[in-house]
Amino acid sequence: MRPELQERVFTALPGNEQFLGGVDVYRAMSSGKEDDADMPLTRRPEVLGGHSMPGDRLGGLLSAFFSAASYNEPRADKVKATGDPAVRGQRQKKNGLFFGEWESLAGQWLAAGQPRSRCGVITVLALASSHLRFVYVQRRRGGSRLGDAVEPGAVFHRSLLSWTRRTHNRSDSFQFGFTDASWGTLTIPSSKEFLQLFPGTLTHKDPIP
Repeated sequence: MRPELQERVFTALPGNEQFLGGVDVYRAMSSGKEDDADMPLTRRPEVLGGHSMPGDRLGGLLSAFFSAASYNEPRADKVKATGDPAVRGQRQKKNGLFFGEWESLAGQWLAAGQPRSRCGVITVLALASSHLRFVYVQRRRGGSRLGDAVEPGAVFHRSLLSWTRRTHNRSDSFQFGFTDASWGTLTIPSSKEFLQLFPGTLTHKDPIP
């Protein structure tokens, strides 16, 4: 993580916790299948309200254009949230991107990792001494310049995370498994940094627990 981004994330963390590192996270590529990791818009938090930077309007239009051109818009209506153990077994075998109810730990996790914002935003998963925290940092749309706005998001105690797993060989998509038997998938471009923070991450050859 670049130093200026780390500095902004650090300001959003409570002073009584040691910051161990963080990674940028994004929603996993939409597959259009019933186990898709896209969350419904109504469940995704709206963040950094009222903030903007020069160039946001043009960047937003370009982002919408490329999303439409690549057919990579979220298709949340396809997702089937379920806690059925039989379905869990099926999704284990098929390397599913999501299993759980909307209110499961994985559902809350995926929602936090897919915020809505009228301005550009970088979503950071920050690893602290006792918690995993989502932090939203303003950035210029279509660019890498950071803004001044920072907003803390959902918080999960580290004990709630049971396992992490890479979905495919050399993939930048990682599954997060929780104590309620749910799991969800997020994209993490800085996979090397992620594996340093989570050294026990399972490989794609290991079965989903």
